[in-house]
Amino acid sequence: MDASEEPLPPVIYTMENKPIVTCAGDQNLFTSVYPTLSQQLPREPMEWRRSYGRAPKMIHLESNFVQFKEELLPKEGNKALLTFPFLHIYWTECCDTEVYKATVKDDLTKWQNVLKAHSSVDWLIVIVENDAKKKNKTNILPRTSIVDKIRNDFCNKQSDRCVVLSDPLKDSSRTQESWNAFLTKLRTLLLMSFTKNLGKFEDDMRTLREKRTEPGWSFCEYFMVQEELAFVFEMLQQFEDALVQYDELDALFSQYVVNFGAGGIKCPFHSSVACWR
Repeated sequence: MDASEEPLPPVIYTMENKPIVTCAGDQNLFTSVYPTLSQQLPREPMEWRRSYGRAPKMIHLESNFVQFKEELLPKEGNKALLTFPFLHIYWTECCDTEVYKATVKDDLTKWQNVLKAHSSVDWLIVIVENDAKKKNKTNILPRTSIVDKIRNDFCNKQSDRCVVLSDPLKDSSRTQESWNAFLTKLRTLLLMSFTKNLGKFEDDMRTLREKRTEPGWSFCEYFMVQEELAFVFEMLQQFEDALVQYDELDALFSQYVVNFGAGGIKCPFHSSVACWR
């Protein structure tokens, strides 16, 4: 949030995209835990339960962590998933009451207001506890008190959206237990957001497909929507589901060719400006 802080690498969209997670707050703090986070996040699989009676699957979640910027939030009507940030995390190791009142509270408020303005409800506040830093500080609240303050100020009835990560760079059983709890919460929230937004995307895609007999419907435009769904499944390494999308597109296109040859419909490309990605 501070323009003077070192920015994280820019988002680069490729065929090997990962779900996007934004990071606000203390960027240096996040940078220090990122190597461990990126290694540990995909290690434990999560059960992915989907709608319409589809069998659950075990998936390993990875993420593309990027610095939070308002322009990354989806605009109204933009339903693209490849550029969609699925979770927003605020990082702080504040344990000083004066610092909290003077800067962190205001920064958290601005962050949450931006998210609310864009109807973004998937977020998490991470408080990093560092014993070594505490020893050099005055005006310190007990950890439980500063956590309670943040929960009362920002989490309301969502107290689970504020978690503590204890001494993340240490090699101790306490640190590992803290990492495990944090990673479980992160995987759960990320998968919940992904499932919810993917469901909306699939519903919109089905609605678009059902309009295929209406004047002005474009196969090319629809192709790009369902191809994005294929890229999303590929992003989760669900390659069979990705191939199913192309099989369905092939069947739909073949039917259009047959119907067009019989004179039953207009050319499916007629309303497209371009048929290339």
